[in-house]
Amino acid sequence: MKTVIQIALTIVILVLVYFVYDSVMEPVRFRQVTQEREAEIIQRLRDIREVQRAHRSRHQRFTGDLDSLVMFYNTDSLPLVRAIGSVPDTLTESEAVRLGIVERDTIWIAAKDSLLRRARYPIDSLPYVPFGRGERFELESGTIERGLVKLPVFEASVKPIVYMGDLDNWRVYYTREEGLRVGSMQEAILDGNWE
Repeated sequence: MKTVIQIALTIVILVLVYFVYDSVMEPVRFRQVTQEREAEIIQRLRDIREVQRAHRSRHQRFTGDLDSLVMFYNTDSLPLVRAIGSVPDTLTESEAVRLGIVERDTIWIAAKDSLLRRARYPIDSLPYVPFGRGERFELESGTIERGLVKLPVFEASVKPIVYMGDLDNWRVYYTREEGLRVGSMQEAILDGNWE
């Protein structure tokens, strides 16, 4: 009878050790999954920011539509100023151009040839949130007034329910309640909230 009790207690101890280990490791595993997901989403938001900057440089405004952003990337072109010569310290650039010391020439290159060269996904999936089960990023654009100047602004964001909702206990362990975003509709900044 003593041997049976010892075996039973050993099994109970092993089960309890497993549950303790699992309860300690659950937040660690969750943090690893969270870091992987956030890294992909942050990269996608950085790519949206890069294409938005190019769109603003070409059209003097941001776009509020992700499909328009993808179309801009696929079909539009960007100016590239080729500079030949250097401006002497005694002259301004416009004076050096006028005197023929410096030559400036603008050429146009396709946006897709100069943007997102390191993207590891098809550009048509830019609007979609990684791990979002087909959900798209939220994108807004507009202008704000600072002083007497109107400034273009945009904000691309995603709520945590979209990319974390399929994980158990995500509301318990996930601390970034506002989700991830880049840009702002209240300030003229292009930073992400992870930076």
